[in-house]
Amino acid sequence: MALAGIKSQIPVDEVIDAMYQVGSAMPTAFRETAEGGLAATPTGRQYTKDIFGE
Repeated sequence: MALAGIKSQIPVDEVIDAMYQVGSAMPTAFRETAEGGLAATPTGRQYTKDIFGE
């Protein structure tokens, strides 16, 4: 967005800090951990096996 000339009203450091705080407060299953969401579906688990051989 910065490369497109879009100016943020909130400084990027504050945005990153807020994202970290929200992520830290979330249960693990809702983070990008491959433990929940689409990764936990049968198709998602098959992709994991196909890609990582697990």
